[in-house]
Amino acid sequence: MQALLKHILFVLSLLVIGIPLADKAVSFIPAWELKGSFEKLEKPEFTWDGWFEGTFQSDAEAWLNENIGGREYFIRIRNQYYYSCFDIAKANTVTVGKTGVLMDAAYIDAFYGRDFAGEDFLIDKLKRWKRVERGLDSIGVKAFLALAPGKGSFFESDIPDKMRGEHNLTNYQYITNKSKELDIRLLDLKGLYHTWIDTSRYPLFPTGGIHWSEYGVAHVCDTLRGYIQNLNGNRLPEFWFDIEASDEPRGSDNDISEGMNLLVTPIQTNLVYPIRYFEEDSTLKPTHFLSIADSYYFNIFYSGFADRICSHGAFWYYYKQPYPGEIYDNKPLVEVDVLAELKKQDVLMLMMTEPQLPRFGWGAVESLEELLYPTQGN
Repeated sequence: MQALLKHILFVLSLLVIGIPLADKAVSFIPAWELKGSFEKLEKPEFTWDGWFEGTFQSDAEAWLNENIGGREYFIRIRNQYYYSCFDIAKANTVTVGKTGVLMDAAYIDAFYGRDFAGEDFLIDKLKRWKRVERGLDSIGVKAFLALAPGKGSFFESDIPDKMRGEHNLTNYQYITNKSKELDIRLLDLKGLYHTWIDTSRYPLFPTGGIHWSEYGVAHVCDTLRGYIQNLNGNRLPEFWFDIEASDEPRGSDNDISEGMNLLVTPIQTNLVYPIRYFEEDSTLKPTHFLSIADSYYFNIFYSGFADRICSHGAFWYYYKQPYPGEIYDNKPLVEVDVLAELKKQDVLMLMMTEPQLPRFGWGAVESLEELLYPTQGN
């Protein structure tokens, strides 16, 4: 019996070693592309200098490891093993909650205040933003700050015990309090989102996604429309929506699950998606709306809000890449005349989620302040 077991293990070992080598030669295993954010290595070119310095060998080894036959299958097998047996996600910063909810650890840290940026840092940012707000008022642009929710605070009961801790002062708490003192225009979407927890019939966050659900975004757009309309004084087109149930997640509702690269993606239930309808009224004065935001705004941007409710509807992603690209000739923001673009707007929103608050504005606040007060310094 022991001899048979040894032979079986020997054959399995040969298969594990041989199949990837054989696939590398004849490519018989179907490709299964891995999801997530990573850079593919380029095959290193041989040079004698690289050989004698040892850089070629290390680069070649890394490239071969990345391109071995069937690699994506082995990675998925490993990831599935850790997820199914130990509730461990082998994906960068992903945490598996007690009921299977997937969260980014950064949102948990933000919820407990572990990433608090400090009072001096935040008050400086807020005072500068208030100057920006006043400067934009002087050129006819109404600016406001918006704070978006995160899954850490929304799924507090699901946070694993090992990730729990003391509740300290958070960036969100400090910013909301000081914004009132400084009379900063603030749209607290995080606070509003939490009031919907007990009344919403459908998930406001998907279990397998990092962003708010498509259903939640529809309600956010309705709130955003009313806020912009009151701020600017111009009536915006109305919109309404029906809902459609779905067994398959759409859009970004499954981005964390897909990024975990499992053999079997966890099933999500009770998912619904809005079917949107927009008012058509050519007599309405267009409202030009610009948003500086992180990836949470993509759901709003692609919902039709930017181009059907607001005109122009530009989105400056992390204050680096403007969307839609065709408006800006696919240029990065550093090649755009920012002040000229600002003067085209009626309303500007700076929106951040909880983990982004320690990077308040991503340089936008200082940049806009310098543009609006060029001779006064910062």
